[in-house]
Amino acid sequence: MRFQVEPRALTSISRTKADRISVLPAPTMPTDTTDLLTVPEPDVIRDWATERGILILAHSYQDGFLQEAAHFVGDSLELARKAAEAQAKAICFCGVHFMAETAKLLCPEAEVFVPDLDAGCSLADSCKAEDLVQYQKHLTQKLGQRPVTIAYVNCSAAVKAACDIICTSGNAREVVESVPAEQPILFVPDRHLGGWLQETLGREMLLWNGACEVHELFSVETLLAMKAEHPQALVLSHPECPKAVRDVSDYVLGTAGMLRLVKEHAGQTFLIGTEANLIYRFEKEAPQNTYLPAPGASCACNLCPYMALNTPEKLWASLHARGPVVEVEEVYVEPARRALQRMLDLN
Repeated sequence: MRFQVEPRALTSISRTKADRISVLPAPTMPTDTTDLLTVPEPDVIRDWATERGILILAHSYQDGFLQEAAHFVGDSLELARKAAEAQAKAICFCGVHFMAETAKLLCPEAEVFVPDLDAGCSLADSCKAEDLVQYQKHLTQKLGQRPVTIAYVNCSAAVKAACDIICTSGNAREVVESVPAEQPILFVPDRHLGGWLQETLGREMLLWNGACEVHELFSVETLLAMKAEHPQALVLSHPECPKAVRDVSDYVLGTAGMLRLVKEHAGQTFLIGTEANLIYRFEKEAPQNTYLPAPGASCACNLCPYMALNTPEKLWASLHARGPVVEVEEVYVEPARRALQRMLDLN
């Protein structure tokens, strides 16, 4: 399938609401809060949610307890597909807010809520919708044609609505290759993922200057020092990592690609250059290997501070309250959903 950009007007977006999710007041907590005093085991939480028609989704960057409590664990693409396929009337999303927005876009009839509304994303915050729209106007005047705007899924619903097609780290190559060679591409918001795509595909693109603060922390010096201690280890890094880190890695893969790779090996040691909670999933699904978190410049490993805001206690309370609820402003719903659906139609 070839993706053809449609001529369309660039609309202005309000600065005050552009990148904010709308939050409905959480339902009043039950008077009897006995069930909230002690958090049960993950399987009990999952069964409790099942009985009440709540689907729990968890990203692979969540801690092990939340992964165990979830009905489904995956990367952004896997979770997007699961959300689209779900018939659930309610979804509790253990991840960050743009992921919950994506679930709401793909499951408009479902009630979508999160354990902690403050679980945001530094990469998503690096691209504001009103700034993107202004830059698109500038590029259209400069180039004489509107560039196809590809957005990495790590962005707000408002940004998705201003873009033509969405991608994840797992399908970014296919998405870029779907754009005819004669059409210019603006890639937002991750400059490292965009740079990796340029290197591997030989396709020049205009890159937004955004980055993930977790992957930005990885240090090539400390990585090489750790590699010297484990000379037989294979280095896996995420394309969100800076080029210097990618260049000394044996494989540059999204989380789903990393999982497939480690399952193909036995007795191998891996240095993992992405959010360290992914190792929990590796150890569960491919326990035959040894996994070591790649160190950052100033810390032993890299954990996303926003993902860490979701805790077992908050999950348990959120399931009882069925909140805080995530909604997407109506003006963004159809264009953002269309951009997401174009991605899903490619695979």
